[in-house]
Amino acid sequence: MNFIITLIAGLSWAGISMSAFFLWRIARFYETSSGEKAHAWLFVLPMLLLPAGASAYLISEPMFVGFPLGDILMFIGGLVLLLASAILQQVMMGER
Repeated sequence: MNFIITLIAGLSWAGISMSAFFLWRIARFYETSSGEKAHAWLFVLPMLLLPAGASAYLISEPMFVGFPLGDILMFIGGLVLLLASAILQQVMMGER
């Protein structure tokens, strides 16, 4: 049963990392095509921190609760991803 939980958790976090990768590529494309600064480099940090946090859980125990190192990595990665997404949305949509 632990193998199935580990497999599902790994696939889920791989999907989240791919979403962050696609957001990074969108930001890079927007920067090159429009000439505006979209801060695409901010998406690189969550692409590293979120899988690192998930890996910390997968190595220690497959349950996603109560492992401080994994919690901190995922919290910071999620916070930076939220910030980067908000900045990208503001840059692409313009001033309102």
